[in-house]
Parts: sequence; structure tokens; C-alpha cells
Amino acid sequence: MSGENNEDAPRQPHNLQGLLNFCTQITAREDNTRPTDISMMDPERRRFLEEALTGMAVDVVRKLAEAVKTLFEDAVTIPGENVEEQEEALDTISEYVEDLNYAKDLHKMGGFPALVRCLDSPHESLRTSAANVIGEVCQNNLYCQSNMLALNPIPTLLHMVDNDSSKQARVKALFALSCLIRGYADGERKFLELDGFSYLMRAMQSGEEKLVVKSAFFLNNLIDNDNFRKDTIMSMGYVEQLVSILNNDAVDSVSREHCTMVLATLAMSYPPALSDCLRPEFNLPSSLRSRLTTIKGKSEFEDEARHIMNLLNAIESEDENTCR
Repeated sequence: MSGENNEDAPRQPHNLQGLLNFCTQITAREDNTRPTDISMMDPERRRFLEEALTGMAVDVVRKLAEAVKTLFEDAVTIPGENVEEQEEALDTISEYVEDLNYAKDLHKMGGFPALVRCLDSPHESLRTSAANVIGEVCQNNLYCQSNMLALNPIPTLLHMVDNDSSKQARVKALFALSCLIRGYADGERKFLELDGFSYLMRAMQSGEEKLVVKSAFFLNNLIDNDNFRKDTIMSMGYVEQLVSILNNDAVDSVSREHCTMVLATLAMSYPPALSDCLRPEFNLPSSLRSRLTTIKGKSEFEDEARHIMNLLNAIESEDENTCR
């Protein structure tokens, strides 16, 4: 079937060496008399492929450089201007920066300031796309996280999360923040200095599904195995906020799943949070069991059911310890 994965198919290339491997495998499929090992390839044929692929790589760098140049044009900052070229430039950058080498190239050619500049654009499309590209560039890439943080984009991204007129821009700003600071201590410290948890709470209170889900996922990553952050979260009333969301019948199922996940993470790893979950006025165990009955046997709610069970098990264990 066309939708099935073919384990024997060559992996899609993401860099020069990958392209060379890809071409070698494809050639071998078409002519099985030729060697599949690059080191065994005829030197002349290998040289030809390397030169061709180097040309392709140079072409990508040229495209990135042209895109960066376009993002520094005045239209980016002028309301009402036609910014189709800038939108295309951001699309071009997004197409290539998944490759870590091209992400680094983008930095070296001055592309990071161009992206940060677009965050302040009066054009919604540029703010949204620039935030998305920042997230793509920084995701799991310490080099890019460090060099992006040096430009101090976190205040602008936080402002977007709170105030941007576009819901999509707010969502992408959250994505950019998450990728910029996750797993990067300097970024996390800056986020804390700027009271980032307050912005996440307001995003969770927005009632917008994507904002609630993104902020909950982001929060869950930040609090994992770090008691300092859990102290901060507890002092801000996050447990009460999460319980309030879960007790709201109008909350969508995806938001409910992610908020349950965060509450379970807190309760299972930080005793003060678990104690807070047991406050009588929350009536949390009863509401969790009721929800579990509602979603029981429905495959689309498997993850939420697992989080509920984890949370209930933690609560019941605490109850038993208290009674001894």
C-alpha cells in the first residue's frame, strides 16, 4: 500500500553527505551491478556526484542569503506595504533550516537579527512566520539557542504571547519560546527573570485551545525534575489554576488532557503539589473519577486516562500515608 513505510527505501537526505548517500543508493537500485558503498564507487563518478551536490549546497546558501537580504528591506516595518517577497523569504528559510548546518549558516550570514526584526513587524504574517522559524532554528540546537538568545528576543516573544492581535502569532510565539529555552539553562534563567510563568498562566487562562495546549506542554517540560521551578509554580497558584480548568465542563478535551498531564507531573514529583491537590474545596478525586468513567473505553482519550490514573494513584497513596 502506498501509505505504508518502506524500511528499504533510502532515507531522505538533509545534508551534502546525505545527498551523496541517497544518490548512491538510488543508482544501485537502478543498476545492481554497481557498488552501494560510497568508498567503493568509481572515483570519477564519485567526483562528479560530489561536485554536483556541492553546487546544490552552494545554491541553498545563496537562497538563504537572498532571503535574509529581503527581510532587511523597509517594507517589513511599514504598515500597508506589500510583503509578499518577505513572506516567500521566510518560507524559503523555513524549508532549509531543519538541517542544523543550514541553521548555523543562517546565523553566520546575519539571518538571526532579520528574524528578530520581523517579530516587531506591523504585518501579522511576518510576525507569525518569523516566530515559527525561530522555533525551527532553535529546536534541539544549542548553538542556535545561544546565538539567538544574545539578541534578546524573549521580551518580544512574551509580549506577543500576551498581546498580539493574531491568535496564530501568539501560538507561534509560544512555540519559539519553548524551542529557544528548553534544555538550555541560560535561556531558562532569562525566562524566569522576565516572569515567564505569569505569561504561561495567562495563556492557559485564555480559553484558546492551542494556547492552552502549547502553554501546558511548555510548562510540563520546564517543571520536570526541578524543585526550584516547582516552588515558583506553587507560589503562583498553578495547582488551583489547573484544577479550575479541569472542573470546567466547557473546556475542550485536548486542553483537558494536557492540563491533567501537568497536574500529574507536579503531584507525582513534588509533595507540596500533591498536598494541594487534596484540598477539600477542589473535590479533585471525585471529579477525576467521574471524568474517567466518561472517557472509559474510548481510544482517543487513552493518554488523558493514563494521566488521570497516575494522578489518582498518587492521591490515593498520599491518603493512605496520611491515615497511618
